Amino acid sequence: MGHVIFDAFANPTWRDIDDEWIRGEIPTSERAHRQFALVDAREHEFQRLIDQYAIDPAFAPLVADLREHGIPAEVVSDGFDAYVKPMLTRAGLSELQFQSNRLFFRNGLIRLEFPHERPGHDPRGGWKAGPVRALQAQDWRVAYAGDGMSDWAAAQAADLLFARSQLAERCKLERIPYHAFENMRDIHDWLRANLLPVGRST
Repeated sequence: MGHVIFDAFANPTWRDIDDEWIRGEIPTSERAHRQFALVDAREHEFQRLIDQYAIDPAFAPLVADLREHGIPAEVVSDGFDAYVKPMLTRAGLSELQFQSNRLFFRNGLIRLEFPHERPGHDPRGGWKAGPVRALQAQDWRVAYAGDGMSDWAAAQAADLLFARSQLAERCKLERIPYHAFENMRDIHDWLRANLLPVGRST
């Protein structure tokens, strides 16, 4: 959604900032502050844009199937709650646990908070490995799905990995095993065929 927002409301220089982040030269917080400084939108315009988008329709059935098997699911996003929460709610997943950065409007201005970012993390969403390791510490094997560089640290920590786009390219380069996917249906089908009938994983 970040790219959608910037394409709609910012000038094209936001892509130059994105390239710095992809190369690992700046952390997510700096990237976002600089990019959102380019955004020219009122709160109602911002919300109207978000309301036009939805998550993968195959995600809710996947979560439901996991729950039936006693498997917890969680969304970890290096994006912002301002769009993650409403999109989950519209998909009927308002109670699904998620972690993200925070975005809100105050006095007509966009404010950002990064509660998870810590020194020493990979600047590109390295904090996302934390939830993976927390579950592993509870003796869960953790499956992780991602598509971008903000998923790299979590991907390295996961026991089972589904990857596409930039993340898949990096995994190939680093010889990290993964299962390719295009959408949540692909992941759901793989889990049904290989994992859900038996075992304990998330």
